[in-house]
Amino acid sequence: MLETYFSASKLLGHLRSGPSGPYLDGFAAALERQGYSAGTAARYLRAAAHLGHVVARQGAMPNDIDLAVFSEHLRSCRCPRAMGGRRNHHTIFGARLFREHLVEIGVCESAAAALQRAEPCLVAHFKVWLGA
Repeated sequence: MLETYFSASKLLGHLRSGPSGPYLDGFAAALERQGYSAGTAARYLRAAAHLGHVVARQGAMPNDIDLAVFSEHLRSCRCPRAMGGRRNHHTIFGARLFREHLVEIGVCESAAAALQRAEPCLVAHFKVWLGA
């Protein structure tokens, strides 16, 4: 599916080489189904690949994506292959959409589920007791 948006074999290899690689074809298909233009989809796919490489440098996996950390990274990004995906709205929006895609296919937990899981049992019981 990536071949719909990119023709250079070197770029395709780079996109597929990172931690996001196994999920990019599905993300590309989802973007096409949602009616995104080819240019916008290509930007979002580059952002997803960039996100994966940043996550990997931090020693994490795609299921551990932290968009706040990625956003912070973008402020001083010097990644040689970011391809314009450093400081524009397409980069962070594409990363958010990619994370949503990973939640939909079961790779990542939704933010609400992660928050709920992080809440200690005692706090949860106290909230029930309060009627909150």
